[in-house]
Amino acid sequence: MSKKILITTCLLIIAVILLIGIKLYFLFSKRCFTDADCRFVKCPGAYCDNGKCKCPERWPPSRNISQIKIAVQYRYVSDGEVINRSLDDVIGYIKDTKANFIFQGWMTQKPCPDKCSDLPTEKEREKCELFGKSYEHLRKAIFKIKKELPDIIFCGGTQAEYLYPKEAGKSRLILEPEDRDKAWEMALNPQKWEIDVSRKDFQCYWARRWGDVGKNEPCPNEKELKQKMEKYFPDLTNPEFQKIFLERIYKQIDAGVDAIWIDMLYMQTRLMAELTKNPNHPAVKESYEAAKEIVNKIHEYGKRKGKYIYVITWVAVKGKDSIISVPKEYVNVDAAMVSPSCDEIKDKLTGKIGNFNEKLWNELVKKIKKEYGIPIFARIDYGGPGRTQLYVFSQELSKEEAREFLRKADKFFSKKGIIFIYPLHGGDMGRKGLVKKLSYGKFKWYDALATEFETYEIMKKLEKKKKSLK
Repeated sequence: MSKKILITTCLLIIAVILLIGIKLYFLFSKRCFTDADCRFVKCPGAYCDNGKCKCPERWPPSRNISQIKIAVQYRYVSDGEVINRSLDDVIGYIKDTKANFIFQGWMTQKPCPDKCSDLPTEKEREKCELFGKSYEHLRKAIFKIKKELPDIIFCGGTQAEYLYPKEAGKSRLILEPEDRDKAWEMALNPQKWEIDVSRKDFQCYWARRWGDVGKNEPCPNEKELKQKMEKYFPDLTNPEFQKIFLERIYKQIDAGVDAIWIDMLYMQTRLMAELTKNPNHPAVKESYEAAKEIVNKIHEYGKRKGKYIYVITWVAVKGKDSIISVPKEYVNVDAAMVSPSCDEIKDKLTGKIGNFNEKLWNELVKKIKKEYGIPIFARIDYGGPGRTQLYVFSQELSKEEAREFLRKADKFFSKKGIIFIYPLHGGDMGRKGLVKKLSYGKFKWYDALATEFETYEIMKKLEKKKKSLK
């Protein structure tokens, strides 16, 4: 053996010994520098706090999701600093409504750090602290909420229709030169199933939906499109994307969420069915199977961590005059989401408020209860271009009209056995330039306590009315 080979071998052995030593040190001393150093500690969601690994406190809710009576949407319980609202204030508002379910208390949409200090620039770190958008913020918020409201079910969430190029990199936070190419390989490509639509053309359709490419603008070449798009529509059947997607959810479970909302879990199947005109096409079936497997993995991960995680998504929705639903054999979620249409909130032609299509709603409720046998929640939906439900509710209704709609919606949904989620805080009201009524004159997200809306008091009254009817 040559001297050079001997030296190299010795160095490798020393490196391995040092690595093992470091791992054993962290394992037995519970000392740490980052959250990653705590992954050897035998408790779910262990994190690094002032150089020492800690296990988060957990309060599994005593009630089942089917026992929920009052629900509120509070997207980001940790973002109060921007409007001078403490977490104690947030807890107080939730207590006042008597809610036992917080919907979208958190959403992992854009790449999210474990701690704000993980971000590369001072500007990003300051913004992260101001808006409370790190898993550390989430963990601390849930800890405090559960101390005050131990029986509440806290629902986090994420979107199956988003993949940010940063997420394809090692750090999931910093965009490296090769990350766009990696993410593009995970972007949905119908040609994978020999469908005559290219990845570029499909992603361009998605870019137009989100304004990365203008409505009447020609689709750029692939290289330019990759750069223009802030986020791609991912392929749910891609194993690499599945890892990224599940990581978003597992981090929320580690922080203490009890339930996960997945937006557009079955959107890929619907789009593939539209392209192929064949509900039994391999692209459709494989997309359904991928969605089902993701839900299985979430349930399995929760059980490994000592709790059952509820999964909620759209399983059946109202079309113009029919119901669009997911085949029963692919549905393994724990609750269904529904939403009134824009014209049910306020009819564009007649101006009527709360004009629900009774016949179609009866069909929808029957479909979900009979075929899937799961609880149903209703929300004022948002997201996407143009006249969305939350846009109509926040921009087209006066304060009194909004209160009127909440009264009518709560009564209507209660009769159908549906839990109506009160829109307490959060949710994008619409595209920039389209939204004129801003929360506190500044923000494009809805807040029931903002002087522009003032719907919080009616939410408290609705709870009292429900109580008196028991």
